[in-house]
Amino acid sequence: MNVDRFEGDELHLHVTGSISAALVPWWVHLLRTLQADLTINVSVTQSAKRFLTVRSLQHLVDGHVWTDSWDEPGLPEEVNSGKSGNSACFILFPATLDTLMRLAQGRADSPALLMLQVTDRPIVIADTLPGSNEIVEGHLRALRSRHNIQFAPRVTGVRASSRSTAEVGFNLPGAIAVANQMMKKGHPHE
Repeated sequence: MNVDRFEGDELHLHVTGSISAALVPWWVHLLRTLQADLTINVSVTQSAKRFLTVRSLQHLVDGHVWTDSWDEPGLPEEVNSGKSGNSACFILFPATLDTLMRLAQGRADSPALLMLQVTDRPIVIADTLPGSNEIVEGHLRALRSRHNIQFAPRVTGVRASSRSTAEVGFNLPGAIAVANQMMKKGHPHE
């Protein structure tokens, strides 16, 4: 497996409530093995906590790990300004349909959504969409219209619900490659 080196010094992963979230600790461990000097910050939605523990991520990364809740005692103050430490990029990994629809609607009803709504830094979406229709496609068009959002390339995966194969964007190597391209093109924060 070929995983490009993330070209920034710090990265933020936002983990949402897909069963794919159970694989995030493995991906984080691999990324840290390949790039030990990379600081990784992580926000975890309440629904993602059904599939992984915040504690496991706290042991795997050297950045800040927090639950995406206004009641989180360790909530970083900088989320209000669209930042996560010195993260050069945000990767939604995995990004559920609910999260993408809320982001497309401009909602900021959680700390991470607020952070993502106001940031000017690159955002890469590694989606786990269960399907599509006119409503979903309209929201995806709205996200694609934002200058700082791109999607990870789709790969063939196996659906947990049906064991059938499907095209998904849950692809960390692809997301990192897209993030690197976006950072090279430059964004207002640089």
